[in-house]
Order: sequence, then C-alpha cells, then structure tokens
Amino acid sequence: MQATDHNGSAPVGRPPTLDLTVVIPAYNEAERLDDGLRRLAEVLPAAVPGRRVEVIVVDDGSADGTADRVVSLADRFEEARVLHLAANAGKGAAVRAGVAEARGDLVAFMDADMSIDPSQLGHLVSALATAPVAIGTRAAAGVVDYHKVARTTMGRAFNRLVNAVTGVGLADTQCGFKGFTTPVARLLFHFSVIDRFAFDVELLFRARRLGLTIAEVPVEWRHMADSRVRPVSDPVSMLADVLRSRVGLPAPLPVQALRLVPGTGPRALASVPDLVGRHLPLVDGDRRGPLLLFPLTSPAEVARLADQVATGLPGVVTGRLGVTASALEGLAPLSLVDAAPGPSAPRGPAGSPRPRPAERS
Repeated sequence: MQATDHNGSAPVGRPPTLDLTVVIPAYNEAERLDDGLRRLAEVLPAAVPGRRVEVIVVDDGSADGTADRVVSLADRFEEARVLHLAANAGKGAAVRAGVAEARGDLVAFMDADMSIDPSQLGHLVSALATAPVAIGTRAAAGVVDYHKVARTTMGRAFNRLVNAVTGVGLADTQCGFKGFTTPVARLLFHFSVIDRFAFDVELLFRARRLGLTIAEVPVEWRHMADSRVRPVSDPVSMLADVLRSRVGLPAPLPVQALRLVPGTGPRALASVPDLVGRHLPLVDGDRRGPLLLFPLTSPAEVARLADQVATGLPGVVTGRLGVTASALEGLAPLSLVDAAPGPSAPRGPAGSPRPRPAERS
C-alpha cells in the first residue's frame, strides 16, 4: 500500500507499470468514502482477477477532510494514492489530474458514491480489449430511468440535446463509469477544456471526431442519497457546456510530438515504449511518418523523453512539433500502435489487428 498526499503535478521519470488505474474524483466526500472504498476493495479481486490495480482518489479542493480520510482508508488496497487539488476545480479537472498520474495500462473512473456497483468494473475492462474507449450505459431500455419523473424527463431531454448538438449517438453520455486505454485517455483529456460535469460529453465528442471506437457496456445503477448534482443549476451549466462544445470553447493546447521517419519498421516502433513508457500514444500518422505524442506531459519531461528517443533510435526522429486537435482529426480514424508487450499487432480504431508497417530498408 502506498498513500501519499499530492498536489496534482505529475512525477518526472517513468514509474512502474500497473494493469489498471481507477480514478475517483471526490469533493467533500469524507463521510461516504468509507462505504465506497470498502465496497471497491471487496470486489476488486473478483472483478479484475490477476490484475495489478492502483486506486487514485482526487480530492477536488474539499473542505471536510476528504484527503485525510482517504489516507486513513488506503491500506485496503495494494496501491492507493490521494491527489489534493488546492481549490475546487470541477469533476472534469479532477479526473484529468488523476489520468495524468495513472500508471496502469488501462484507466477507469467512477464516482465516489459507487452508484454503479464496482463489481461491474470487470465488464468495462473486458470491453477495452477490443475498443480504446468503453462507457457504462444505464439505458438498457434506450433511455435512463432515474426513478424520479422530473429527473428522468430532464435526463432524456439532456441526452437528446447532446446527440443533436454533438452527433455522438450514445444513449447515456453522463454515466460516471468510463474506461480507456491509457494512451487514449491521456490524449482525450489533453484536448479537453471543460472542467465540470459536461466534460464527459466533450471527451466522447473528441473520441468520435478522432474515429475511435466507443464500446457501450450495460451497467446497473442505483440512486444514492446526497448526490453532488444540483438539480437546478448543474443542468443549466451542463447545457451551456454542451452548446459550447461545438462553438465558443477555447482551443485546446497542441500536444507536443516527435515525427518519426516514414516507414519506420516494427522493431523500431516496438522499442519506443521501452524508451518512454507504454502510456504515450504512438500514431501511425500519414505519409510523413508516425507520430509519438506527449499529452499531459510537462515541457521538461517532453524534452527529456525526446532526447531518450533520439539517442536510443538514432536517425529515426525527423523533428519535434506541436499537433493540434484538428490536425489529428484530419488523420481519423486514428490508428494507434499497440504498445503491449509480445507479438501482438498494432491496433486500428476498433482495436482489431492491423498489418504492421513495412520495415525501413
């Protein structure tokens, strides 16, 4: 067990790799964490058997001792940390901070109240074997039943608006139970600028624009008392964010990248994770060559890792550049090279094997 109080800045260096990181955003959740973390700890061995898991609770500027409570409960897990944000920044910002720190090959986030039973985590992880994004859906009958007429009506109207504005074509964008391959999570959160409840919509919109497959995983949900969603003000701000997701949002910062020589062969590509870790996306790119992207990475760390690649693979790097979200969308459907060890082939947008590029002569 590892429990640390952290200010949210990512560590320098390549940390040990785990199989799965579970990120739990928490704002003034000290009273509910005991039950939620107990339930999570009890089901993890059966839900994801044989997986090495870390739990990161992100204290989003709480004023009730949430961070201290997490530290006192962390010994329930083999790996657990708490990140402390100095001020309340919003659920999206909290999850982004957790993703930036994730050491797992996969990363999932869930709500602190565990309204989606954590025993269903295994279904989310299984879906990530064939898709880079997996989302829980409570809409088994096509719509989400919130067990209250007013909230159900509001939720259905919100989902219709989301699909009309963004075209994501999903029955339940707001379920707080989502998973990603870690390179994809880092990329999507790098390009996200919405910090509060509608961040889910922006992530899914970005994923669709990049041509990434989104797997929908049916889950059972129960209403929890003392929800952090404010029934009047939050839907209004969420609607505003959804509308701004198409127009009016500030452009996300470009992601720093290395351009590799066209036709870089499988041996060179396979050695990149050994140099920079397995959590950075390596994109097949276009005729100009593959791209190694550095999302959610500090400038100093980008420089250090770029030097490692240039030294470890002499003659393969042709330059360093900034890549915008729109430029990556121009490559859609995005094809990420699989960084997993062993003989598996690179994965295309749906997670299916793709032919490896020809070896350089």
